[in-house]
Amino acid sequence: MSAPSTSSPRRPSSIRRRRAVDLTALVIAAAATPAVVRWLAPADTEPTVAVAPAPVAADPLVGLWSAHDDGGAGTPVAFYYFHGDGHGLYRYGRVGLTNTNSFDYTVEGDTLALHFRKTGARHRVRFAVEHDGGAPVLVLVDDPKGSGTVRYRQRRNDPVEHDAAAAGRVDGRLWLDRVPFATGGYGFALYQLRAGGIDGRGTGWFHRGDFDDWTTEALGYRIVGDRIEFDFATGDRHGTSFVRVAGEPATLTLQEDPRDFWHAHRYVDAGPSFGHAGTAALGPLGPLAIAP
Repeated sequence: MSAPSTSSPRRPSSIRRRRAVDLTALVIAAAATPAVVRWLAPADTEPTVAVAPAPVAADPLVGLWSAHDDGGAGTPVAFYYFHGDGHGLYRYGRVGLTNTNSFDYTVEGDTLALHFRKTGARHRVRFAVEHDGGAPVLVLVDDPKGSGTVRYRQRRNDPVEHDAAAAGRVDGRLWLDRVPFATGGYGFALYQLRAGGIDGRGTGWFHRGDFDDWTTEALGYRIVGDRIEFDFATGDRHGTSFVRVAGEPATLTLQEDPRDFWHAHRYVDAGPSFGHAGTAALGPLGPLAIAP
């Protein structure tokens, strides 16, 4: 009679798959503990104010208007954002460190009435929207946040919706690369990006491990066009171009992934960053439950 085997029994594949699902959920939930969320919470959360909304179509200023061109760290920042419902933001400072003032507003002909919420200051400002062949320019005469007449170039002409579950985006999503091991189980790399602000900035985490042990790095990011800039909590900063391809699931390829030794790395869309991911990206793993 042969001696009994002393090796550990191989777990059924269904159990291994279920365990991978459960631990993926734990990876996401662990990054969202209250202490971490408080530390990383975006500074551009808009308070709710009970005012009658104005139709976006009737608002000639809806969108984001910037006094400066886009740039890297240290570049001056000054922009007005009009949401189209009577609420807006003024943000100023430099890339990497800014301050934001929220306001209510109404448009009356060529006059913009501003009511800053924190101070209660009210201003009536004459304005004009000029077209010079490029993006429209908002001219504020006696800008209360500038010096005299200030010109702001339109950067976007629609309101920003802070919806982490919105499809067709890079921010607010989970970008996963899951690789099966020959010995069983899975390894994974995962960028978890919270929904970004109106300036393309947001926070998130990078996770990597094998569902038994994993590491998590906090990060900040900024999306400008087809580039994403990462600022990791470890202190290193890297930028790379990316390609997002629509599909079921969508894919995101970082052309120089800073967490894969600057190789091109392809990730699949595993669902909204906070919510419930569908089954398409996970195949046999089924739905992925994510703690809010």
